[in-house]
Amino acid sequence: MGNYIVGFNEFSKRQQQLKKTYPALRKAQRLQADNIKGITKVNDRQFTIQIKGKYPQFVNWLAMPFFAPIPWEADEFYANPLLSNKNITLDWFPVGTGPYYLRENNPNRRMVLIKNPNYHLAYYPSEGTQQKALLLDAGKQLPLTDKVIFSLEKETIPYWNKFLQGYYDASGIGSDSFDQAVSFSSSGEVGLTDNMLQRQIGLQTAITTSSYYLGFNMLDDVVGGYSAAARNLRHAISIAIDYEEYISIFQNGRGVPAQSILPPGIFGHKTAEKGLNKVVYRWNNGPVRRDLNEAKELLKQSGYANGIDPATGKSLVLYFDTMDSGPDSKSRLNWLRKQFNKLNIQLVIRGTDYNRFQEKMRNGNAQMFMWGWNADYPDPENFMFLLYGKNAKAVHGGENAANYQNTEFDTLFEQMSTMENTSERQTIIDKMIAISQQDAPWLWGFHPKAFSLHHAWYKNANPNLMANNKTKYINIDPQLRKEYQAHWNKPVYWPVLLVALILVLLVLPAYLLYRRIERSTAL
Repeated sequence: MGNYIVGFNEFSKRQQQLKKTYPALRKAQRLQADNIKGITKVNDRQFTIQIKGKYPQFVNWLAMPFFAPIPWEADEFYANPLLSNKNITLDWFPVGTGPYYLRENNPNRRMVLIKNPNYHLAYYPSEGTQQKALLLDAGKQLPLTDKVIFSLEKETIPYWNKFLQGYYDASGIGSDSFDQAVSFSSSGEVGLTDNMLQRQIGLQTAITTSSYYLGFNMLDDVVGGYSAAARNLRHAISIAIDYEEYISIFQNGRGVPAQSILPPGIFGHKTAEKGLNKVVYRWNNGPVRRDLNEAKELLKQSGYANGIDPATGKSLVLYFDTMDSGPDSKSRLNWLRKQFNKLNIQLVIRGTDYNRFQEKMRNGNAQMFMWGWNADYPDPENFMFLLYGKNAKAVHGGENAANYQNTEFDTLFEQMSTMENTSERQTIIDKMIAISQQDAPWLWGFHPKAFSLHHAWYKNANPNLMANNKTKYINIDPQLRKEYQAHWNKPVYWPVLLVALILVLLVLPAYLLYRRIERSTAL
Protein backbone atom coordinates (compact mmCIF):
# COMPACT_ATOMS: atom_id res chain seq x y z
CA MET A 1 0.00 0.00 0.00
CA GLY A 2 2.91 2.33 0.71
CA ASN A 3 4.08 2.25 -2.89
CA TYR A 4 0.63 3.23 -4.07
CA ILE A 5 0.51 6.17 -1.69
CA VAL A 6 3.85 7.41 -2.99
CA GLY A 7 2.44 7.22 -6.51
CA PHE A 8 -0.63 9.10 -5.35
CA ASN A 9 1.50 11.88 -3.92
CA GLU A 10 3.12 12.38 -7.30
CA PHE A 11 -0.29 13.50 -8.56
CA SER A 12 -1.06 15.67 -5.54
CA LYS A 13 -0.23 18.93 -7.30
CA ARG A 14 -3.11 18.37 -9.72
CA GLN A 15 -5.41 16.72 -7.19
CA GLN A 16 -7.51 19.78 -6.34
CA GLN A 17 -7.96 20.62 -10.00
CA LEU A 18 -8.97 17.05 -10.82
CA LYS A 19 -11.53 16.97 -8.02
CA LYS A 20 -13.29 19.91 -9.60
CA THR A 21 -13.38 18.10 -12.93
CA TYR A 22 -14.00 14.45 -12.07
CA PRO A 23 -16.99 13.45 -9.90
CA ALA A 24 -15.34 10.15 -8.78
CA LEU A 25 -12.65 12.05 -6.89
CA ARG A 26 -15.21 14.36 -5.28
CA LYS A 27 -17.25 11.30 -4.26
CA ALA A 28 -14.24 9.65 -2.62
CA GLN A 29 -13.61 12.83 -0.66
CA ARG A 30 -17.23 12.98 0.53
CA LEU A 31 -17.18 9.32 1.66
CA GLN A 32 -14.10 10.05 3.74
CA ALA A 33 -15.22 13.37 5.17
CA ASP A 34 -19.01 13.18 5.64
CA ASN A 35 -21.14 11.15 7.99
CA ILE A 36 -23.08 8.34 6.29
CA LYS A 37 -26.57 7.73 7.60
CA GLY A 38 -26.80 4.39 9.40
CA ILE A 39 -23.03 3.99 9.90
CA THR A 40 -21.35 4.91 13.18
CA LYS A 41 -17.60 4.74 13.83
CA VAL A 42 -16.68 2.88 17.02
CA ASN A 43 -12.88 3.10 16.74
CA ASP A 44 -10.21 2.92 14.05
CA ARG A 45 -11.03 -0.74 13.36
CA GLN A 46 -14.75 -1.00 14.09
CA PHE A 47 -18.02 0.57 13.02
CA THR A 48 -21.70 -0.26 13.31
CA ILE A 49 -24.27 -0.49 10.51
CA GLN A 50 -27.96 0.12 11.09
CA ILE A 51 -30.29 -1.45 8.53
CA LYS A 52 -33.96 -0.73 7.84
CA GLY A 53 -36.19 -3.56 8.99
CA LYS A 54 -35.06 -7.06 9.90
CA TYR A 55 -32.69 -9.00 7.67
CA PRO A 56 -30.62 -11.71 9.44
CA GLN A 57 -28.84 -12.57 6.17
CA PHE A 58 -27.00 -9.24 6.31
CA VAL A 59 -24.38 -10.90 8.51
CA ASN A 60 -23.67 -13.29 5.64
CA TRP A 61 -23.41 -10.38 3.21
CA LEU A 62 -20.72 -8.83 5.41
CA ALA A 63 -18.63 -11.99 4.96
CA MET A 64 -18.77 -11.82 1.15
CA PRO A 65 -15.77 -10.57 -0.89
CA PHE A 66 -17.38 -7.34 -2.08
CA PHE A 67 -17.68 -6.18 1.56
CA ALA A 68 -13.92 -6.51 2.16
CA PRO A 69 -12.61 -3.16 3.47
CA ILE A 70 -10.04 -1.14 1.54
CA PRO A 71 -8.41 2.19 2.47
CA TRP A 72 -10.34 5.19 1.19
CA GLU A 73 -7.03 6.60 -0.07
CA ALA A 74 -6.76 3.64 -2.45
CA ASP A 75 -10.27 4.23 -3.80
CA GLU A 76 -9.46 7.90 -4.37
CA PHE A 77 -6.10 7.09 -5.92
CA TYR A 78 -7.51 4.67 -8.49
CA ALA A 79 -10.30 7.12 -9.36
CA ASN A 80 -7.67 9.19 -11.13
CA PRO A 81 -8.47 8.93 -14.86
CA LEU A 82 -4.78 9.21 -15.78
CA LEU A 83 -4.19 5.84 -14.11
CA SER A 84 -7.29 4.23 -15.56
CA ASN A 85 -6.16 5.14 -19.06
CA LYS A 86 -2.94 3.22 -18.41
CA ASN A 87 -4.83 0.20 -17.02
CA ILE A 88 -3.61 0.91 -13.50
CA THR A 89 -6.78 -0.05 -11.67
CA LEU A 90 -7.87 -1.65 -8.42
CA ASP A 91 -8.61 -4.88 -10.33
CA TRP A 92 -4.96 -5.32 -11.32
CA PHE A 93 -3.26 -3.75 -8.30
CA PRO A 94 -5.60 -4.45 -5.38
CA VAL A 95 -5.19 -2.90 -1.95
CA GLY A 96 -6.85 -4.63 0.98
CA THR A 97 -6.53 -5.65 4.61
CA GLY A 98 -6.40 -9.44 4.23
CA PRO A 99 -3.77 -12.00 5.29
CA TYR A 100 -1.97 -11.79 1.91
CA TYR A 101 -1.10 -9.19 -0.66
CA LEU A 102 -0.75 -9.77 -4.38
CA ARG A 103 2.93 -9.75 -5.33
CA GLU A 104 2.54 -11.00 -8.92
CA ASN A 105 -0.60 -10.75 -11.04
CA ASN A 106 -0.43 -12.54 -14.37
CA PRO A 107 -3.73 -14.45 -14.72
CA ASN A 108 -2.58 -16.07 -17.96
CA ARG A 109 0.41 -17.65 -16.22
CA ARG A 110 0.50 -17.37 -12.44
CA MET A 111 -0.49 -15.27 -9.42
CA VAL A 112 1.63 -15.00 -6.28
CA LEU A 113 0.38 -14.06 -2.82
CA ILE A 114 2.77 -12.98 -0.06
CA LYS A 115 2.07 -12.89 3.68
CA ASN A 116 0.84 -9.45 4.72
CA PRO A 117 3.08 -8.12 7.54
CA ASN A 118 0.38 -5.62 8.51
CA TYR A 119 -2.39 -8.18 8.89
CA HIS A 120 -4.27 -7.83 12.18
CA LEU A 121 -3.63 -10.38 14.93
CA ALA A 122 -5.58 -13.56 14.24
CA TYR A 123 -5.01 -17.07 15.53
CA TYR A 124 -5.82 -20.60 14.42
CA PRO A 125 -8.96 -21.82 16.28
CA SER A 126 -8.66 -24.24 19.16
CA GLU A 127 -12.19 -25.67 18.90
CA GLY A 128 -14.99 -26.30 16.43
CA THR A 129 -14.14 -29.81 15.22
CA GLN A 130 -13.72 -33.33 16.57
CA GLN A 131 -10.84 -34.06 14.19
CA LYS A 132 -7.65 -33.80 16.22
CA ALA A 133 -5.50 -33.44 13.12
CA LEU A 134 -7.25 -30.15 12.36
CA LEU A 135 -6.34 -28.69 15.76
CA LEU A 136 -2.59 -29.33 15.74
CA ASP A 137 -1.94 -25.68 14.85
CA ALA A 138 -4.34 -24.30 17.47
CA GLY A 139 -3.24 -20.91 18.78
CA LYS A 140 -0.71 -20.20 16.04
CA GLN A 141 -0.79 -16.77 14.44
CA LEU A 142 -2.38 -16.58 10.99
CA PRO A 143 -1.64 -16.91 8.17
CA LEU A 144 0.41 -20.09 8.53
CA THR A 145 1.96 -20.01 5.04
CA ASP A 146 4.32 -17.28 3.84
CA LYS A 147 3.73 -17.59 0.11
CA VAL A 148 0.98 -18.96 -2.11
CA ILE A 149 1.39 -19.59 -5.85
CA PHE A 150 -1.52 -20.16 -8.23
CA SER A 151 -0.38 -21.45 -11.63
CA LEU A 152 -2.51 -21.72 -14.74
CA GLU A 153 -2.22 -25.02 -16.59
CA LYS A 154 -4.06 -24.92 -19.92
CA GLU A 155 -3.89 -28.70 -20.40
CA THR A 156 -5.29 -31.16 -17.86
CA ILE A 157 -2.76 -33.96 -18.44
CA PRO A 158 0.39 -31.90 -17.67
CA TYR A 159 -1.39 -30.45 -14.64
CA TRP A 160 -2.31 -33.91 -13.36
CA ASN A 161 1.20 -35.28 -13.90
CA LYS A 162 2.74 -32.34 -12.04
CA PHE A 163 0.42 -32.99 -9.12
CA LEU A 164 1.46 -36.65 -9.03
CA GLN A 165 5.10 -35.58 -9.13
CA GLY A 166 4.53 -33.36 -6.10
CA TYR A 167 4.88 -29.97 -7.78
CA TYR A 168 1.30 -29.02 -6.87
CA ASP A 169 0.05 -29.44 -3.32
CA ALA A 170 -3.64 -29.96 -4.06
CA SER A 171 -5.77 -30.79 -7.07
CA GLY A 172 -9.25 -31.38 -8.30
CA ILE A 173 -9.99 -34.47 -10.37
CA GLY A 174 -10.72 -34.12 -14.07
CA SER A 175 -12.78 -36.66 -15.97
CA ASP A 176 -9.65 -37.90 -17.81
CA SER A 177 -7.88 -38.80 -14.58
CA PHE A 178 -10.88 -39.82 -12.47
CA ASP A 179 -10.35 -43.58 -12.84
CA GLN A 180 -6.66 -43.19 -11.93
CA ALA A 181 -7.56 -41.55 -8.63
CA VAL A 182 -10.92 -42.83 -7.43
CA SER A 183 -12.37 -46.30 -7.00
CA PHE A 184 -15.83 -47.44 -5.94
CA SER A 185 -16.50 -50.43 -3.71
CA SER A 186 -19.21 -52.98 -4.45
CA SER A 187 -21.51 -51.03 -2.12
CA GLY A 188 -20.83 -47.77 -3.97
CA GLU A 189 -18.53 -46.22 -1.37
CA VAL A 190 -15.90 -43.85 -2.70
CA GLY A 191 -12.20 -44.54 -2.10
CA LEU A 192 -8.76 -43.99 -3.55
CA THR A 193 -6.92 -46.28 -5.92
CA ASP A 194 -3.86 -48.19 -4.71
CA ASN A 195 -1.55 -45.79 -6.54
CA MET A 196 -2.99 -42.82 -4.65
CA LEU A 197 -2.75 -44.63 -1.34
CA GLN A 198 0.89 -45.52 -1.97
CA ARG A 199 1.60 -41.86 -2.54
CA GLN A 200 -0.20 -40.95 0.74
CA ILE A 201 -2.59 -38.70 -1.13
CA GLY A 202 -5.78 -37.76 0.71
CA LEU A 203 -9.29 -37.46 -0.71
CA GLN A 204 -12.00 -35.09 0.42
CA THR A 205 -15.57 -35.07 -0.82
CA ALA A 206 -18.38 -32.66 -0.11
CA ILE A 207 -21.78 -32.05 -1.63
CA THR A 208 -21.76 -28.49 -2.90
CA THR A 209 -24.34 -25.91 -1.92
CA SER A 210 -25.45 -25.78 -5.55
CA SER A 211 -28.45 -26.93 -7.57
CA TYR A 212 -28.55 -27.81 -11.27
CA TYR A 213 -32.04 -28.16 -12.64
CA LEU A 214 -34.22 -28.43 -15.72
CA GLY A 215 -36.64 -25.53 -15.66
CA PHE A 216 -40.13 -25.28 -17.14
CA ASN A 217 -41.29 -21.86 -18.31
CA MET A 218 -44.50 -21.48 -16.31
CA LEU A 219 -45.72 -18.87 -18.80
CA ASP A 220 -45.64 -21.43 -21.63
CA ASP A 221 -48.94 -22.71 -23.02
CA VAL A 222 -47.83 -26.38 -23.01
CA VAL A 223 -45.43 -27.11 -20.13
CA GLY A 224 -46.46 -24.09 -18.00
CA GLY A 225 -49.57 -23.22 -16.07
CA TYR A 226 -51.10 -24.46 -12.82
CA SER A 227 -53.89 -26.78 -13.98
CA ALA A 228 -53.91 -30.45 -12.97
CA ALA A 229 -53.13 -31.45 -16.57
CA ALA A 230 -50.08 -29.17 -16.74
CA ARG A 231 -48.80 -30.47 -13.40
CA ASN A 232 -49.24 -34.07 -14.53
CA LEU A 233 -47.19 -33.39 -17.67
CA ARG A 234 -44.34 -31.93 -15.63
CA HIS A 235 -44.57 -34.81 -13.13
CA ALA A 236 -44.38 -37.37 -15.93
CA ILE A 237 -41.30 -35.73 -17.40
CA SER A 238 -39.73 -35.48 -13.91
CA ILE A 239 -40.10 -39.23 -13.39
CA ALA A 240 -38.86 -40.16 -16.86
CA ILE A 241 -35.64 -38.15 -16.83
CA ASP A 242 -33.25 -40.40 -14.93
CA TYR A 243 -30.82 -38.10 -13.15
CA GLU A 244 -29.17 -41.04 -11.39
CA GLU A 245 -28.06 -42.17 -14.84
CA TYR A 246 -26.99 -38.64 -15.76
CA ILE A 247 -24.79 -38.39 -12.65
CA SER A 248 -23.24 -41.77 -13.37
CA ILE A 249 -22.46 -41.03 -17.03
CA PHE A 250 -21.59 -37.35 -17.10
CA GLN A 251 -20.50 -36.62 -13.51
CA ASN A 252 -18.47 -39.77 -12.78
CA GLY A 253 -20.86 -40.35 -9.90
CA ARG A 254 -20.06 -36.95 -8.43
CA GLY A 255 -23.46 -35.76 -7.37
CA VAL A 256 -26.73 -36.62 -5.63
CA PRO A 257 -30.21 -36.35 -7.16
CA ALA A 258 -32.06 -33.33 -5.81
CA GLN A 259 -35.30 -33.81 -3.92
CA SER A 260 -36.10 -30.11 -3.65
CA ILE A 261 -34.66 -26.68 -4.25
CA LEU A 262 -32.51 -26.82 -1.08
CA PRO A 263 -29.13 -28.59 -1.22
CA PRO A 264 -27.55 -30.35 1.78
CA GLY A 265 -25.84 -27.97 4.19
CA ILE A 266 -28.56 -25.33 3.96
CA PHE A 267 -31.00 -24.91 6.84
CA GLY A 268 -34.34 -26.47 5.93
CA HIS A 269 -32.90 -29.34 3.92
CA LYS A 270 -34.09 -32.72 5.16
CA THR A 271 -32.47 -36.08 4.51
CA ALA A 272 -33.74 -39.63 4.02
CA GLU A 273 -37.49 -40.27 3.86
CA LYS A 274 -38.42 -36.95 5.49
CA GLY A 275 -36.86 -35.04 2.61
CA LEU A 276 -38.16 -37.31 -0.18
CA ASN A 277 -39.86 -35.80 -3.23
CA LYS A 278 -42.83 -38.16 -3.32
CA VAL A 279 -43.88 -36.93 -6.75
CA VAL A 280 -40.81 -38.55 -8.33
CA TYR A 281 -39.63 -41.11 -5.76
CA ARG A 282 -40.94 -43.71 -3.37
CA TRP A 283 -39.05 -44.92 -0.30
CA ASN A 284 -37.69 -48.47 -0.13
CA ASN A 285 -34.72 -48.40 2.23
CA GLY A 286 -33.68 -45.42 0.14
CA PRO A 287 -35.10 -43.24 -2.63
CA VAL A 288 -36.31 -45.25 -5.63
CA ARG A 289 -37.42 -43.48 -8.80
CA ARG A 290 -41.04 -44.21 -9.65
CA ASP A 291 -41.74 -46.66 -12.45
CA LEU A 292 -41.98 -45.39 -16.02
CA ASN A 293 -45.51 -46.79 -16.21
CA GLU A 294 -46.55 -44.28 -13.55
CA ALA A 295 -45.10 -41.52 -15.72
CA LYS A 296 -47.06 -42.78 -18.72
CA GLU A 297 -50.26 -42.81 -16.69
CA LEU A 298 -49.63 -39.20 -15.62
CA LEU A 299 -48.97 -38.34 -19.26
CA LYS A 300 -52.35 -39.84 -20.16
CA GLN A 301 -54.03 -37.78 -17.44
CA SER A 302 -52.38 -34.66 -18.84
CA GLY A 303 -54.13 -35.24 -22.18
CA TYR A 304 -51.20 -36.73 -24.07
CA ALA A 305 -51.87 -40.49 -23.94
CA ASN A 306 -48.90 -42.45 -25.31
CA GLY A 307 -47.17 -39.11 -25.88
CA ILE A 308 -49.58 -38.16 -28.69
CA ASP A 309 -50.64 -34.55 -29.09
CA PRO A 310 -54.41 -34.69 -29.84
CA ALA A 311 -54.15 -31.43 -31.82
CA THR A 312 -51.82 -33.04 -34.40
CA GLY A 313 -52.28 -36.77 -33.94
CA LYS A 314 -48.51 -37.06 -33.74
CA SER A 315 -45.94 -37.22 -30.98
CA LEU A 316 -45.97 -34.20 -28.68
CA VAL A 317 -43.17 -31.80 -29.64
CA LEU A 318 -41.37 -29.93 -26.85
CA TYR A 319 -38.51 -27.45 -27.15
CA PHE A 320 -35.32 -27.27 -25.12
CA ASP A 321 -33.24 -24.09 -25.28
CA THR A 322 -29.55 -24.34 -24.51
CA MET A 323 -26.26 -22.52 -24.84
CA ASP A 324 -24.36 -25.77 -24.16
CA SER A 325 -21.49 -25.90 -26.65
CA GLY A 326 -18.86 -27.82 -24.70
CA PRO A 327 -17.04 -30.94 -25.91
CA ASP A 328 -19.57 -33.24 -24.23
CA SER A 329 -22.65 -31.28 -25.33
CA LYS A 330 -23.64 -33.62 -28.16
CA SER A 331 -23.67 -36.69 -25.93
CA ARG A 332 -25.55 -34.85 -23.18
CA LEU A 333 -28.22 -33.58 -25.55
CA ASN A 334 -28.60 -37.01 -27.17
CA TRP A 335 -29.06 -38.48 -23.71
CA LEU A 336 -31.76 -35.89 -22.96
CA ARG A 337 -33.61 -36.72 -26.19
CA LYS A 338 -33.65 -40.40 -25.20
CA GLN A 339 -35.22 -39.53 -21.86
CA PHE A 340 -38.15 -37.83 -23.59
CA ASN A 341 -38.36 -40.69 -26.09
CA LYS A 342 -39.34 -42.94 -23.18
CA LEU A 343 -42.65 -41.07 -23.20
CA ASN A 344 -42.83 -40.91 -27.00
CA ILE A 345 -42.25 -37.14 -26.78
CA GLN A 346 -40.14 -35.52 -29.48
CA LEU A 347 -37.59 -33.11 -28.03
CA VAL A 348 -36.33 -30.36 -30.32
CA ILE A 349 -33.00 -28.81 -29.29
CA ARG A 350 -32.70 -25.10 -29.92
CA GLY A 351 -29.02 -24.26 -29.48
CA THR A 352 -27.82 -20.68 -29.41
CA ASP A 353 -25.05 -18.48 -28.04
CA TYR A 354 -25.19 -17.23 -24.47
CA ASN A 355 -26.35 -13.70 -25.31
CA ARG A 356 -29.28 -14.97 -27.39
CA PHE A 357 -30.12 -17.51 -24.68
CA GLN A 358 -30.17 -14.75 -22.05
CA GLU A 359 -32.47 -12.69 -24.27
CA LYS A 360 -34.89 -15.63 -24.61
CA MET A 361 -34.90 -16.08 -20.85
CA ARG A 362 -35.53 -12.38 -20.21
CA ASN A 363 -38.43 -12.36 -22.67
CA GLY A 364 -39.90 -15.66 -21.49
CA ASN A 365 -39.52 -17.29 -24.91
CA ALA A 366 -37.75 -20.47 -23.77
CA GLN A 367 -39.97 -23.49 -23.12
CA MET A 368 -37.51 -25.66 -21.18
CA PHE A 369 -33.91 -25.03 -20.17
CA MET A 370 -31.15 -26.21 -17.86
CA TRP A 371 -29.61 -23.85 -15.38
CA GLY A 372 -28.03 -23.83 -11.95
CA TRP A 373 -27.50 -21.77 -8.84
CA ASN A 374 -24.55 -21.59 -6.45
CA ALA A 375 -25.28 -20.36 -2.95
CA ASP A 376 -24.12 -16.83 -2.21
CA TYR A 377 -24.53 -17.46 1.50
CA PRO A 378 -25.77 -20.42 3.58
CA ASP A 379 -29.40 -19.49 4.06
CA PRO A 380 -32.57 -20.98 2.52
CA GLU A 381 -33.72 -17.50 1.46
CA ASN A 382 -30.88 -17.49 -1.09
CA PHE A 383 -32.50 -20.47 -2.85
CA MET A 384 -36.19 -19.94 -2.17
CA PHE A 385 -36.10 -16.50 -3.78
CA LEU A 386 -35.44 -18.28 -7.09
CA LEU A 387 -39.12 -19.29 -7.05
CA TYR A 388 -40.51 -16.09 -5.52
CA GLY A 389 -43.17 -14.63 -7.83
CA LYS A 390 -41.92 -11.04 -7.59
CA ASN A 391 -38.56 -12.25 -8.94
CA ALA A 392 -40.05 -13.77 -12.12
CA LYS A 393 -37.48 -13.05 -14.82
CA ALA A 394 -39.81 -12.34 -17.74
CA VAL A 395 -42.24 -10.38 -15.56
CA HIS A 396 -40.08 -8.49 -13.06
CA GLY A 397 -36.53 -9.04 -14.32
CA GLY A 398 -35.47 -11.15 -11.32
CA GLU A 399 -33.70 -14.51 -10.97
CA ASN A 400 -36.87 -16.63 -11.05
CA ALA A 401 -36.04 -18.06 -14.50
CA ALA A 402 -39.03 -20.43 -14.46
CA ASN A 403 -41.38 -17.44 -13.97
CA TYR A 404 -43.10 -19.40 -11.19
CA GLN A 405 -45.84 -17.48 -9.39
CA ASN A 406 -47.80 -19.07 -6.57
CA THR A 407 -49.56 -16.76 -4.09
CA GLU A 408 -49.32 -19.20 -1.16
CA PHE A 409 -45.64 -19.86 -1.80
CA ASP A 410 -44.94 -16.10 -2.05
CA THR A 411 -46.75 -15.36 1.23
CA LEU A 412 -44.76 -18.05 3.03
CA PHE A 413 -41.53 -16.79 1.46
CA GLU A 414 -42.11 -13.26 2.72
CA GLN A 415 -42.72 -14.66 6.20
CA MET A 416 -39.75 -17.05 6.15
CA SER A 417 -37.16 -14.77 4.55
CA THR A 418 -36.52 -12.59 7.63
CA MET A 419 -36.80 -15.30 10.29
CA GLU A 420 -34.06 -16.82 12.42
CA ASN A 421 -33.37 -20.56 12.04
CA THR A 422 -36.03 -21.94 14.34
CA SER A 423 -38.45 -24.87 14.30
CA GLU A 424 -41.15 -22.44 13.17
CA ARG A 425 -39.03 -21.47 10.18
CA GLN A 426 -38.46 -25.14 9.39
CA THR A 427 -42.20 -25.75 9.35
CA ILE A 428 -42.74 -22.92 6.88
CA ILE A 429 -39.91 -24.20 4.68
CA ASP A 430 -41.46 -27.68 4.68
CA LYS A 431 -44.73 -26.19 3.37
CA MET A 432 -42.90 -24.22 0.67
CA ILE A 433 -41.00 -27.29 -0.49
CA ALA A 434 -44.20 -29.37 -0.62
CA ILE A 435 -45.94 -26.68 -2.71
CA SER A 436 -43.03 -26.41 -5.15
CA GLN A 437 -42.73 -30.20 -5.46
CA GLN A 438 -46.41 -30.43 -6.44
CA ASP A 439 -46.28 -27.51 -8.87
CA ALA A 440 -42.92 -28.76 -10.25
CA PRO A 441 -41.66 -25.56 -11.93
CA TRP A 442 -38.29 -27.30 -11.86
CA LEU A 443 -37.22 -30.83 -12.55
CA TRP A 444 -34.99 -30.68 -9.49
CA GLY A 445 -31.90 -32.20 -11.11
CA PHE A 446 -28.90 -32.77 -8.87
CA HIS A 447 -26.45 -31.30 -6.40
CA PRO A 448 -22.82 -31.73 -7.53
CA LYS A 449 -20.30 -33.45 -5.30
CA ALA A 450 -16.85 -31.89 -5.12
CA PHE A 451 -13.80 -34.18 -5.05
CA SER A 452 -10.38 -32.83 -4.11
CA LEU A 453 -6.98 -34.43 -3.57
CA HIS A 454 -4.12 -33.22 -1.43
CA HIS A 455 -0.66 -34.47 -0.55
CA ALA A 456 0.38 -35.51 2.96
CA TRP A 457 2.30 -32.25 3.54
CA TYR A 458 -0.83 -30.16 2.88
CA LYS A 459 -2.21 -29.65 6.39
CA ASN A 460 -5.57 -28.38 7.69
CA ALA A 461 -7.50 -29.26 4.55
CA ASN A 462 -11.14 -29.04 5.57
CA PRO A 463 -14.03 -28.96 3.07
CA ASN A 464 -15.96 -25.72 3.50
CA LEU A 465 -17.38 -24.77 0.14
CA MET A 466 -18.94 -21.55 1.40
CA ALA A 467 -15.75 -20.04 2.85
CA ASN A 468 -13.55 -17.57 0.97
CA ASN A 469 -10.75 -17.38 3.54
CA LYS A 470 -9.46 -20.96 3.81
CA THR A 471 -5.95 -20.21 2.51
CA LYS A 472 -4.76 -18.54 5.70
CA TYR A 473 -5.34 -21.78 7.66
CA ILE A 474 -3.33 -24.04 5.34
CA ASN A 475 0.04 -25.22 6.64
CA ILE A 476 2.74 -26.83 4.51
CA ASP A 477 5.55 -29.23 5.50
CA PRO A 478 8.24 -28.34 2.92
CA GLN A 479 10.62 -31.10 4.04
CA LEU A 480 7.97 -33.78 3.47
CA ARG A 481 7.27 -32.32 0.04
CA LYS A 482 10.96 -32.36 -0.84
CA GLU A 483 11.28 -36.01 0.21
CA TYR A 484 8.23 -36.97 -1.86
CA GLN A 485 9.56 -35.22 -4.96
CA ALA A 486 12.90 -36.98 -4.58
CA HIS A 487 11.26 -40.40 -4.14
CA TRP A 488 8.71 -40.16 -6.96
CA ASN A 489 10.91 -38.40 -9.49
CA LYS A 490 13.98 -40.62 -9.53
CA PRO A 491 15.78 -40.46 -12.88
CA VAL A 492 15.18 -43.49 -15.13
CA TYR A 493 18.34 -44.44 -17.01
CA TRP A 494 17.33 -47.60 -18.88
CA PRO A 495 15.73 -45.73 -21.83
CA VAL A 496 19.01 -43.85 -22.36
CA LEU A 497 20.99 -47.10 -22.22
CA LEU A 498 18.55 -48.75 -24.61
CA VAL A 499 18.86 -45.90 -27.13
CA ALA A 500 22.66 -46.05 -26.83
CA LEU A 501 22.62 -49.83 -27.43
CA ILE A 502 20.42 -49.41 -30.51
CA LEU A 503 22.77 -46.75 -31.88
CA VAL A 504 25.74 -49.06 -31.34
CA LEU A 505 23.96 -51.91 -33.12
CA LEU A 506 23.12 -49.60 -36.02
CA VAL A 507 26.63 -48.17 -36.34
CA LEU A 508 28.58 -51.39 -35.72
CA PRO A 509 27.83 -53.07 -39.12
CA ALA A 510 28.86 -49.94 -40.99
CA TYR A 511 32.05 -49.71 -38.95
CA LEU A 512 32.95 -53.36 -39.59
CA LEU A 513 32.27 -52.92 -43.33
CA TYR A 514 34.49 -49.85 -43.37
CA ARG A 515 37.31 -51.78 -41.66
CA ARG A 516 37.07 -54.61 -44.23
CA ILE A 517 37.24 -52.16 -47.12
CA GLU A 518 40.19 -50.42 -45.51
CA ARG A 519 42.09 -53.71 -45.10
CA SER A 520 41.33 -54.73 -48.71
CA THR A 521 42.67 -51.42 -49.98
CA ALA A 522 45.86 -51.82 -47.95
CA LEU A 523 46.56 -55.23 -49.54
